Amino acid sequence: MIELIRDHMQKHVWWNILTLALLSLLYWGCSEKTSPNIPDPYPDLYLVSTAPAQNATGVPAQTNVTLTFSAEMSLTYFGFILAPTPPDFFANVHLSNDSRQVIAPATLAANTAYSLVVFSANDRYGDYLRTPFSAKFTTGGSLSNVSVSGTSAKPFNLPMQCFAGLLKKNPQSVLEAAAPDQEFYTNLLAVTAINDTSGQYSIDGVTAGVYWPFAALDANRDGRFSLQDGDRLQGYDANADAALDSVAVATSSLAQIALQTPVVGLKVVNTFPVNGQKNVPLNTTFRLTFTTAVDTSNLGLFIAPIPEGLTGSTLRPSADGRELFASVTLKANTAYTAVLYTAASLRGQKLQTPTQIAFTTGADFPTGQVRGRVVFCSGSTSPRSTLVGLLNTDLISVIQQILVNPSQATDVLRQTLNAIAITPDETGEFVIPNVPDGTYWPAGAKDTDLDGSLEPTAVPPEPIGFYDRDGDGGASRADSVVVRNGAIVNDIVIVF
Repeated sequence: MIELIRDHMQKHVWWNILTLALLSLLYWGCSEKTSPNIPDPYPDLYLVSTAPAQNATGVPAQTNVTLTFSAEMSLTYFGFILAPTPPDFFANVHLSNDSRQVIAPATLAANTAYSLVVFSANDRYGDYLRTPFSAKFTTGGSLSNVSVSGTSAKPFNLPMQCFAGLLKKNPQSVLEAAAPDQEFYTNLLAVTAINDTSGQYSIDGVTAGVYWPFAALDANRDGRFSLQDGDRLQGYDANADAALDSVAVATSSLAQIALQTPVVGLKVVNTFPVNGQKNVPLNTTFRLTFTTAVDTSNLGLFIAPIPEGLTGSTLRPSADGRELFASVTLKANTAYTAVLYTAASLRGQKLQTPTQIAFTTGADFPTGQVRGRVVFCSGSTSPRSTLVGLLNTDLISVIQQILVNPSQATDVLRQTLNAIAITPDETGEFVIPNVPDGTYWPAGAKDTDLDGSLEPTAVPPEPIGFYDRDGDGGASRADSVVVRNGAIVNDIVIVF
């Protein structure tokens, strides 16, 4: 009986597959990709012609850049770039009357080479451009025969989502600018298509100069390249030092320029108060401004001492998501340190470098410091980005207060956390600055999963460390340090 049922089911499945296949053939065979006025017999969308034409010279300054396609077009998700980018170039892009032409009026500079790339296009019938397109022309008398070529590494190797080019400025500084999109297009010299998934590219007609090669990824595939919306860049690192490098173009072409170093996509570009600010008003708005919209669910931010009014729920995003702010009340003549150690954009880009800023409501900062290093006895945990702080009572007392009522952790820390810092690298060394005179218990914590929450009671627990001067393993409730007369206290080892 089981065999009969199995045999029947197999025949039924194959019949369904055959039926679906026939329906599919009928559907595609009967598909009419036409308009009432202009029948389009071609199954795939393609670019028919461009104006100015490929390799055109002497192009007039007032020009309509025109792309003619095989079908009526939609400007939704249409991705193209002209480099250098004329002022307000994208503001006046429109379709011709028959919708087959994309037209962009442009005011071009004299004796300048231009390049164009189309990396995303859809027609009104759901078909899309299968192969990217690039072209070059000049308002001068001739085009250079010098090129810059190479490969772009994954994921910047997708022909219909990526393009390559040259910037007149380091991409990292472009991303760190107050207006990254404006900075990008202002410094854009040339663009070209990524040929295929091998990531090969060739930027032709390059004039002499020093430029930064890059690859760009339209992360959300909307056809509009915007660093402020989370789209990404990848650059050239000639000497593997994790810093972006430029190329010097003269009379010979440059080959094998590998684009494989990501440009950090999420950074803090502005804060209030600014780092080092003095005489900050007691009633103020604390602000962090990022390069792109931030996911507030995994934000790792500490301010010590914790201001009144600052909690996870009071730190709110701006309308565009690029700014986080909270109205806070500060204490008079008090130095504060804010540490943002982890954050992610809405597109998943990670904060690569923690941000630490100091400000004070007084006329000057205290001169005291506590210096040392963190040590993880297991040896398996990286000391980089470990939070270190100074408590005004011993660590065990603080933990006991939090364990009784975990929801009151912020209030407990507000009463006990006086200063904070972060270890910047693998040495585990730290400097807690601007420490007033007093007695403090040094402690440390590590958010190992970078979810923005310290969880010493999780399974497995996230590590907590303390200062153990006498080596008794914390039996005497950890050890304290004393800062006197604004002195520097050295060699404090926080053990995890």
